[in-house]
Amino acid sequence: MSIARLAVTLLVLSLAALEVNAYLQNVTVKGTVLCNNKRAPNVHVILYERDMGTIFDPHDKLDRVYTDEEGAFKLYGEENELFEIEPFIKIHHTCNAKPGCEHTSEYVVPKSKIGGTYDMTYVSLQASSDKDEVDCS
Repeated sequence: MSIARLAVTLLVLSLAALEVNAYLQNVTVKGTVLCNNKRAPNVHVILYERDMGTIFDPHDKLDRVYTDEEGAFKLYGEENELFEIEPFIKIHHTCNAKPGCEHTSEYVVPKSKIGGTYDMTYVSLQASSDKDEVDCS
């Protein structure tokens, strides 16, 4: 057996062993999105599980929804991970944005809410999150 083939075989077996030790974890995130103190319908909300974020290990997209006519959303996601999952949501919106621009606001789900429900209650889009991005392309 060539060294390259042996290396690939060992890598596959190592990854399989890690997968066996991984365990299923879940989280539910819900809330109501507000723009200028008014409920914001049809806003895109995505639940992710944070990984290295590289091309080789991108964040896992667990669920996605659009807010209903009352601005409410509810997301559920589960993931097999070796270590504790790191869930977060991204909200894509145009609240107070310049014409042609879209804001993406990121919110981390507290570790204490893994295995349960994180009720964000009201998410005010005019307030900046820890990680806000603006795309005006």
